[in-house]
Amino acid sequence: MAHDWTPARGTYAVDVTNGRIGEVRRLFEGSAYLVPPGGGGEWAAPPDRLRKPTDAELSRARTWSRPLGRRA
Repeated sequence: MAHDWTPARGTYAVDVTNGRIGEVRRLFEGSAYLVPPGGGGEWAAPPDRLRKPTDAELSRARTWSRPLGRRA
């Protein structure tokens, strides 16, 4: 997949093989390891199968990863 974006630790990426978005937790031995927003099981993907999220995807991911505040 030709593109000018490279996943980096601490950023969000979309896995093009399954459409899932995740935070890149580590890059190791040719794989990126991602965790879904808000937590869950880690999965690995080759970096060339990841793409930069759209603004809408990034907004949703950030919303899912923020804990809810206490309600009065």
